[in-house]
Amino acid sequence: MKTLNNERGAVLITTLLLIVIITLIGIIAINTATVDIQISGQTKRSSMAFGGAEAGVDLAIPVIENTLADGALPAMPSGYTYNTTDSPDLVAEIQGDPSVSPSSFDTDITVSNLNGVRVDVDIDRLYVYVIPGSSLEFASGYEGIGAGAAGGGVGVLYRIDARGTR
Repeated sequence: MKTLNNERGAVLITTLLLIVIITLIGIIAINTATVDIQISGQTKRSSMAFGGAEAGVDLAIPVIENTLADGALPAMPSGYTYNTTDSPDLVAEIQGDPSVSPSSFDTDITVSNLNGVRVDVDIDRLYVYVIPGSSLEFASGYEGIGAGAAGGGVGVLYRIDARGTR
């Protein structure tokens, strides 16, 4: 009986299978890297938008304080604007005009470009409350509820909504 020693085709098939496996591993690695880059880009964009929104909240606090102290909106640097068309008068809203009611998000302050992020801020005055343990609360039984706030026993609650978009 005669045996065949012609096994050169097996090496070719084995080599082709290894090349296919290595190619598939390379394609999977490229796809994984691409998805990771997209995820990190989205994380960066959302982080920048969140930072812009936080800056909007930090911006609104001195606006409220200065408006209450001066009776007028403070001057804003360039790129920062008050929205006077879509929302009610911001000074009246901050000072607690009863004709102005808090509504859904209406932009009061806009920062057009804060490191590539647009920031919209909405300030709403919600209500006034008596601070527990204050002189106003102590005297309310004697003078009647709400007789005066001269003792500094009142708190004002504001809602500040800020949205950063990139």
